[in-house]
Amino acid sequence: MSAPTEAKLTSAWNTARHEGQGWPLFLTAIQIDGLRGWRGESVEFRYPVVAIAGANGAGKSTVLKAAASAYRAPAGSTALTYYPDDFFPKTPWDEVSGVNLTFTLRQGATTVTMTVRKPTHRWRGATERKARATYFLDISRIQPANTQIGYGRTAQEVISRGTTESLTAQQVSQLSRSLGRTYETARVDRSKDKQIGVVTQAGVAYSNFHQGAGEDSVLDMISLLGTVPDKSLVVIDEVEASLHPMAQRGLMTELLRLAVDKKLQIILSTHSPYILDQLPPLARVFISVDRDGGRKILYGVSTDFALNQMDDERHEELDIYCEDDEAAYAIERVIATGAPSLLSRVRITGVGPASTVMALATITDKLPRPGICVVDGEQTPGSDYLLLPGNDRPEVAAFQSLSDAQWEKVALRLGRPAGELLDAKEAAMNIENHHAWTREIAKRLGGTMRPSKVWEAVADIWITDVLGTTGAQSWCAPIEAALRAANPGGG
Repeated sequence: MSAPTEAKLTSAWNTARHEGQGWPLFLTAIQIDGLRGWRGESVEFRYPVVAIAGANGAGKSTVLKAAASAYRAPAGSTALTYYPDDFFPKTPWDEVSGVNLTFTLRQGATTVTMTVRKPTHRWRGATERKARATYFLDISRIQPANTQIGYGRTAQEVISRGTTESLTAQQVSQLSRSLGRTYETARVDRSKDKQIGVVTQAGVAYSNFHQGAGEDSVLDMISLLGTVPDKSLVVIDEVEASLHPMAQRGLMTELLRLAVDKKLQIILSTHSPYILDQLPPLARVFISVDRDGGRKILYGVSTDFALNQMDDERHEELDIYCEDDEAAYAIERVIATGAPSLLSRVRITGVGPASTVMALATITDKLPRPGICVVDGEQTPGSDYLLLPGNDRPEVAAFQSLSDAQWEKVALRLGRPAGELLDAKEAAMNIENHHAWTREIAKRLGGTMRPSKVWEAVADIWITDVLGTTGAQSWCAPIEAALRAANPGGG
């Protein structure tokens, strides 16, 4: 379920986009070549807040650091200018040369392309970058103050030479909502490049020295984002670091709120399903690295897909990727009817729209685990993927092919009168969006009826009575062949 503030952000993005009241300054894409295994792949940013996921070593941090290098700080700004050398230096162990970073930027009504490159020894093009306030928050932000060497001296320096910046009531509310705790006040005491956060809870004040890493990190983040100029670029590495699930969801709610209010562009990396769940599909980017080191950038992936790709604790022999939960259930029941012994050997995951599944189909042979892709039956047949049975979207194929007698079987499974179900079905099919049909039936049947229960009953009867065992066996044949190829000695 997306964050409560997602709908407002999406509405503002769809309405204003790159107009003056929207996001006239926007980093729309980065192409990376010759750096840390990147071979000219591009990453696009299609939403004001984008989360980049992928296994360790996929290149998430490289994308974030490249993004932070896309602009120079405006004259007179308190923002820093980040240079590629700040992130990608030459060291005794690393030779950095032959690198090209190409940025596609929106500047109001126009799109421009800027390139920063390092052909041999020096970076070129950095001084020609466009101006935009940029803020980079790396993983070091979560280091608690009491783990830093000389923290006592730091505290005295901040007290004797520093300044105090109190968070506004709005920022204190944001901090409280993010962490699920009630704070009365919060402030940051600063001295040059050192700072100490102090909060008051239940009448007791305490500083970074006695805060958890997550509490410290969120306080600093809220304090910073409240002061950044409108239309800034904010880059956050591992946004969920040291935060429990509720705090992760709370923080994302506030980040999306700030993106609306200040028209910020926020690019972050994550390993967390709780973070991905808070964002709409177009805000999720997954970097997949194949066995040859090549990268495929996938957009709009489901949280389940991202989590499965980052999890090594798997025992199934074959991944089956499809569009959504309805398709996943249909595939499960087809296999249960046509080749039940395969169920324990496969994992079925809804990935996202057909375009995402088709893109994934082109690289399944290079993913860490063998996989096969399935799209809904109305798609054009292709050699890289299977079509669901029925020659149409699964809901449409099932609803249109069941007879009244078969709908009576569905009613029996649901424990509702057949006439009541048939009336609800007729009303539902008048809705243009087929995804809403089971929801409409569940609503009309009332009680505790769930849309998923309606779909499961419909799919079960459709597969057993319409597709049948023979049809299911035929459809399962390519999956059996893929399992034999994945495990030649396993039957």
